Amino acid sequence: MWRQSARWEWPFWPCSGGGGGLRLCFIIGGCLFNAITATANDDGNQSVVAPDFAVIEIAVRPGKQRAPISFTVKLAETEAEQRHGLMFTPYLPEQHGMLFVFETDAPRKFWMKNTQIPLDMLFFASDGRLVNIVHSAVPFSLATRNSAGPARYVLELNGGVANKIGFEPDTQLVLPLAGQSSFTSNQKKIE
Repeated sequence: MWRQSARWEWPFWPCSGGGGGLRLCFIIGGCLFNAITATANDDGNQSVVAPDFAVIEIAVRPGKQRAPISFTVKLAETEAEQRHGLMFTPYLPEQHGMLFVFETDAPRKFWMKNTQIPLDMLFFASDGRLVNIVHSAVPFSLATRNSAGPARYVLELNGGVANKIGFEPDTQLVLPLAGQSSFTSNQKKIE
């Protein structure tokens, strides 16, 4: 015979007898866990594919009385290339780096999101003159590193290279880089 109970039972009341409260806690906890992990993995489930950067040789004169130093750099000209930069790069060989080339001189801001290695950032004006240097930017930091004035080119090198080479205030990015036509005629693609 069916009997009506005077007390609310599971699932209507969590404190009812028979461990209903414990079951409710497991259900709510499981739902929260699934929601949190699904949200946290939104970026993690997508594999990151680096753009197909062109690779060029550039020269930087560390001071007017010193010989230029050559670097092999990945060239970041497009917005997608500039957005990706050196993110997810676990190692950068000596005398290698990345050169960001922008359309005009403007104040520049960089961060180290998903960048695994410390970097020196050298900001250059359109005439190749050094604007300023950020030394050994901390990996994974979201703090912005700013140019001290308008810059058209930003050269990223391994952290500590600027001090090791001894770049002086009159450091010059050897030009011509004008029009980027010299880039496209001598480009090699990174494999």
